[in-house]
Amino acid sequence: MAKYSFARLKFFEKSGARLYVPEKLKGDSSFPFEDGEIVKIEIGNDSLRLSKPEWWEMLDWRNMEDAYSKLPAEISQKIRQAGLAPE
Repeated sequence: MAKYSFARLKFFEKSGARLYVPEKLKGDSSFPFEDGEIVKIEIGNDSLRLSKPEWWEMLDWRNMEDAYSKLPAEISQKIRQAGLAPE
């Protein structure tokens, strides 16, 4: 069963926003993140999704065409499907 709680979103004028995850969720054994971990944030359809990113999602492949061309086919296909590949 999915667990949920409520939190307050705090906006900061020059640095973005902060979402505090209540201890009720953070302390749960099924909470998937560790302190200081990088989190992928996706928005859409009135929702916000947090997940662990793949290493290749964090790079700007459009500025790394040489490196992109040397990737294994499996990785370059994932990058293309995500819309991150150089044109």
